[in-house]
Amino acid sequence: MKRLIILLSLILVACGTTAAPNQALVVGNTPIAAESRLIDTRPDWAAIPGEMAPDFSYTLADGTYKLSDLRGKPVIVNFWATWCLPCVEEMPTLDAARRTNPDLVILAVNRNESTEAISAFAPKVGVSFPLITDRDGVIGERYGVINLPTTFFINSDGTIAVRHVGALTAERLAERLAEVQ
Repeated sequence: MKRLIILLSLILVACGTTAAPNQALVVGNTPIAAESRLIDTRPDWAAIPGEMAPDFSYTLADGTYKLSDLRGKPVIVNFWATWCLPCVEEMPTLDAARRTNPDLVILAVNRNESTEAISAFAPKVGVSFPLITDRDGVIGERYGVINLPTTFFINSDGTIAVRHVGALTAERLAERLAEVQ
């Protein structure tokens, strides 16, 4: 019986890693935050250029972080879904921008999908920035996201520089990044 349990355990390990709910994981080079939480819950405040970006936290394998922890760096917060073809198509462009600008931080917040769906999707795009689960969509709602993809460019002081709705080409991404301070 012990041998059977050990054998089954080894088979499960060999088949891949799954995370329990709210456990962070890494698929390939892509960190996945299975847990996120909206911190800034002011109901009468819109996520618009010139205002502070609504704060949220996310948990990666090496700890829990907040958007506000990233002050001093330019940040892109990209809202996406696995079923959104323009979202998928722009991910390599976002990853290339991050690789050429080491100070740039990209946080890709998924709208309303499970960690399992995101984990299965991650190898298809192979990005090196975090894919963040927002299963209930509260972060996206706080940012006023209706269409996907929607991308917020955040200045190093934490204010929103630009809100972009739709897919980003390399040229459009460069234009938008030039607006970030």
